[in-house]
Amino acid sequence: MFTNQLLDRDRWAAWRKPVARGAFLGLCLLMTVQFVGCYLFLSRPYVDLERYGLGYERLPFQTRLLLAPFFRWAQNSPFMIRYASHLAMNGYFFPHGVGPGGVVQFWIDLPCVLIAGWATVQIYQAASRRHLLGWLVYPLFLVLCTITYILHVVQNYRFIYDMPSLMFFAVGLYLIYFRKPVILLVAWFAVATWNRETTLLLIPFFLLSACVRGRNDAWENWMQTSADGSEHRWEVRVPREGRGGVRFRWRRVLRLEVAIPAALMLAYWAAWHIFVFHLFRHNASEYYPRISFNWQCLRRLRYYPQLFSAGGFLLPFLLLLHRRVRDAQLRVWLWMIPCWYAVMAVWGILVETRVFGELLPVIACAATLIAEESLAGAVQERLRGTQIGEEQSGRTPRAA
Repeated sequence: MFTNQLLDRDRWAAWRKPVARGAFLGLCLLMTVQFVGCYLFLSRPYVDLERYGLGYERLPFQTRLLLAPFFRWAQNSPFMIRYASHLAMNGYFFPHGVGPGGVVQFWIDLPCVLIAGWATVQIYQAASRRHLLGWLVYPLFLVLCTITYILHVVQNYRFIYDMPSLMFFAVGLYLIYFRKPVILLVAWFAVATWNRETTLLLIPFFLLSACVRGRNDAWENWMQTSADGSEHRWEVRVPREGRGGVRFRWRRVLRLEVAIPAALMLAYWAAWHIFVFHLFRHNASEYYPRISFNWQCLRRLRYYPQLFSAGGFLLPFLLLLHRRVRDAQLRVWLWMIPCWYAVMAVWGILVETRVFGELLPVIACAATLIAEESLAGAVQERLRGTQIGEEQSGRTPRAA
């Protein structure tokens, strides 16, 4: 009987980790569905889907063409019209109704958020030295998405290309961080540019990463043999902080393997936007600098809560505590936050915090790493103080 109990305990111990992992993944899926549903129901669409599908929407929205065929198909598909009509009959769940475009947007946004969150978790796992808070990264990513895309007092609009843009940018950062073949990055950049022009800002991330390299050429893949010589595998080592181990050199951007892909992406981006703006030159336009509008917002204190909510109110803390991010590549990426803010101050509306959405994978990883290092440092400091106290009490002579 005792032996059977031991066998049952061992069997459960073998299944406990997979069951817990599956339960956590299921919970993450439920959280993602809830976020996407709230994003679609609690915000107002700014783009007219019918005009967008036909090519008559305002600029620059019409120039973001990648999803136009999907929404044009949805607006004219008998299947999608019947499916949306069936869903709209549930007045409790859809009090304002739902159209084919809303259904298509849900099924596009859901995998986009999941893929962006996956890329965020992968970057954290490679950047972390301690792996104490890995379970927190994806929930934190969703919380930041909720604050950035939904919790608005003014300008509570949604755009059909926002979640795909988040996914494209997150996967682009993944390809850059792990030094995947450059041809994959260039191809991904080419497709992502059809969705939104913020892909241009992937190029500075690529250049900054190229400037960070370890003393032993740690960015390259190398063959590592196990101790017994029986296993071979490819691994990528990510350089971390250390004055002697990691060096930042601007001249590396002039190397052909860096300069040529960057120049190709920049030339492609410029050529595509010249072409697409010429193609829709007769459309009405809202494409103009927003400096005056943003200045008026900055002059009024009532906008400041929403202005600071970009990135879940974490941007000031990341800038102040950036040295606690031990991963050199992720830490140098934080330099892009003020640069991004400057670009959006000209071409975006700052109070629309969604314009900072593509930075959320970097913010989630950096915030988790800062919390991890702070927690580990506090625990070590407490243990060190306890140890010193015990040593001092051991040296104190006892009273006779």
